[in-house]
Amino acid sequence: MMNFRFKFVFAIIFLVIFFLGIMRTMPAAGYGEPLSVAMEATGAKVEEFSINAWVKLPSDKLSDEQLQDIVQEVMSQLGVESYNYQLTSRKTPKYNIVQARAICPAFHAQAIAQIIPGGISRQEEEGYLVVNIEAKAEENLSINDMKKKIYVITKKIGPSPQITTCLIGWLDGKLRAGEWHKALSDAFMAIDANIVDKLNSEQFASYTGFTSEIAEWLQVGDKKINVNMAMRYSQYDNRTYVTIGSPIITREY
Repeated sequence: MMNFRFKFVFAIIFLVIFFLGIMRTMPAAGYGEPLSVAMEATGAKVEEFSINAWVKLPSDKLSDEQLQDIVQEVMSQLGVESYNYQLTSRKTPKYNIVQARAICPAFHAQAIAQIIPGGISRQEEEGYLVVNIEAKAEENLSINDMKKKIYVITKKIGPSPQITTCLIGWLDGKLRAGEWHKALSDAFMAIDANIVDKLNSEQFASYTGFTSEIAEWLQVGDKKINVNMAMRYSQYDNRTYVTIGSPIITREY
């Protein structure tokens, strides 16, 4: 079943803007669907995917009507009719947000246009457009094509859209001790990626690293990262979920 929870909109927006604001690009290597290759190496297959994009709005002085026009145009270009999404807005002294949200059985789209505090002093205002897509992976739906489509849509709004892609799969049951590490290590090896950092607990494991198979990367301290893989066991449905994102995971896992 699709997980369409967006409980932490502000946290996700901050995470995406903070990290992707320092995204870099190197000469593209052979792409070859490295995230899908990594997923297959864990023993899981791609069941769902999510794409998150953000771009700075051309002005921080947009009216409520202008913000609304932006999100409605994005939904239209995504192929979502107005009767299939809910349009909401919220305005406080600190921020102004207009959101369009569509939830279908196999597809979820969300567009958010917002004016929020920005700048070093946080006294200035900055405008952003955030686009989230979550969908079931289907043979007739190309993840790369969807990513390109979202890039084109956001490129019309601002010159430097930033995009993350996450693939979701699962394995039946709970892996035994040591199997999480092997599965993630196999996935990194499959795309010739170096593991930069590891986070392990009883509930989940998360590894970050770098591979030349993916063009974009983030500079975090003195290290480059562009792939993030995580595994988590769910007792509710007795599955071990695998999430693989680039350059980082920008969704719950």
